[in-house]
Amino acid sequence: MGYNKIMKEHKILLAEPVIETKKANVLIKQVLNDNFPNEGRFAKLFEKKISTLLKAKYVVTATSGTISIFLALKALGIKKNDEVIVPNITFPATANAVELTGATPIFVDINKDNLLIDENALKKKINKKTKAVVVVHISGRGNNIKKIAKITKKTKIHLVEDAAEAFMSKYENKFLGTFGDMGCFSFAPNKIITTGQGGIVVTNNKSLYKKLIRLKDQGRIGTTTGGEDNYVSFGYNFKFTNLQAALGLSQLDKIKKKLSILKNNYRFYKKHLKQNKNFKLIGFNLQKGELPLWNDIYCTKRNQLFNFLKQQGVNCRYFWHPLNTCKPYKKSFSGLKNSKFLRKKLMWLPSSLNLKNKDLKKICYLINKYNKKNG
Repeated sequence: MGYNKIMKEHKILLAEPVIETKKANVLIKQVLNDNFPNEGRFAKLFEKKISTLLKAKYVVTATSGTISIFLALKALGIKKNDEVIVPNITFPATANAVELTGATPIFVDINKDNLLIDENALKKKINKKTKAVVVVHISGRGNNIKKIAKITKKTKIHLVEDAAEAFMSKYENKFLGTFGDMGCFSFAPNKIITTGQGGIVVTNNKSLYKKLIRLKDQGRIGTTTGGEDNYVSFGYNFKFTNLQAALGLSQLDKIKKKLSILKNNYRFYKKHLKQNKNFKLIGFNLQKGELPLWNDIYCTKRNQLFNFLKQQGVNCRYFWHPLNTCKPYKKSFSGLKNSKFLRKKLMWLPSSLNLKNKDLKKICYLINKYNKKNG
């Protein structure tokens, strides 16, 4: 069999969950033996472990990263007729969480170099109706978070961090997700650790923590009996489960190894990919603690490169459409020039925790070969 045929037949995936099956089975069996699969002691242990990892005082589990953002905004009192600023290039969940509160998501442009909210554009968007901004730490970046925090403090609006892609990522020795009023994380299958679905909200504010607890559990406080409980506010059912927590706990022991793999993936791409004005690897500041969950690129001929790599067994992923081009949020590109410029030019390269050195070599070889031929 020829070398080229072998290369094509070996599929390289964008991402894969890495689960310690033996440990997961042990913990899940304990949950089943307790005969209490609902939220309980395993969920509390999971929250405690995450609290220690992220150095956050309070951690609240929820059903998803989307709901984590929703709960954070509700705890801050966000409601109908309020405005919440979100970046125009992000997963729709960020805007959808705002919609769930009844507030209006207002789109702000992003920086072309790091794909984060453009601070100058943010300043121009803030008005009397603005109650909060949800920053999104795209692919694990957050190097402008202090600037954003300074803006929100000066204008007296709330800061929520959508850190769905930034678990364990830092900026200057402080974990992303712990700079604002609250930080929200996702444990979907393509994240560093997964609980199938699920998310958390972290905060250092005790009052907000108490509100989050009530909101996720039907507005009640105290020990839940299902009967004559103490209901003190409106609430929902967004509880986590012990089964999910057991799966998450089983992966925490190997977290440092995973962080090392992700950093090495990025370093390899940075060293071996040949960049030019038409092709660029979006950077990370590893020295200041940023963790590259995903390796993303700018490419003027993105679709052609995507299809070329796919034909060679390399699976990449297009970036999201700018929110202002999506049917539920259709708006013009007025004030969103960077979003317009980057549209259909961004994609993620394979960033799996299971990538081998030979996989990375193949990816870089193919991309460099394509760029050399197609300029």
